[in-house]
Amino acid sequence: MKHALNLPRHHYVTVDKSVMSQGQSQGWEEAVWFGLTTVPHRAWGCTVLLKCGALYRGLPLSAICHDGVGQSFPWELRDAQRWDCFGYDAASIEYDYLRELDCSVWLASRQQWLPGSYMFTCEPYGDGYSLEPSQTKSHHFIALNCGRITCVPGNNILWEEVSFTKATPQKPSWLRVQTKTHHAEEQPFDSVVNEESA
Repeated sequence: MKHALNLPRHHYVTVDKSVMSQGQSQGWEEAVWFGLTTVPHRAWGCTVLLKCGALYRGLPLSAICHDGVGQSFPWELRDAQRWDCFGYDAASIEYDYLRELDCSVWLASRQQWLPGSYMFTCEPYGDGYSLEPSQTKSHHFIALNCGRITCVPGNNILWEEVSFTKATPQKPSWLRVQTKTHHAEEQPFDSVVNEESA
């Protein structure tokens, strides 16, 4: 059980002081975001080092801005994260091919598309949701142009790779959720080629 993980690289952000002080202080504090915690059925917990030198753990993604413009952009946890964590184990990765690609994100909470760019991905593993093909999801963290950060599954994103993709107003209607697992070792193969003849 891993429970805590490093981001692929740290990010300089500002964090909402009212969330960290339970409403006792207002404003924003500079921070370095470097870690996440994952607990089943809870939101991702962000771990940050504050400018004042304190370490803060368990900060919801909705309390972080990657750009100062986001400080005046109203944002709730349901905007920042589509699904709760699946389990205690996840791996974080910054996919080279997706790094810094622009994209459009469908925010189900607002029923609208917002533009942004890729930050990194968390891939849960070893839990019942991740092992079920129709339920498994990659959690992509996206820096939105509004200054906020959201975490959504791949079926809520349209990527823009100018040398390859074509602009579309909405996701392709012909795509379907994967419902099967695939296995290379099928019975017909074993009846033709066995261990002695391999």
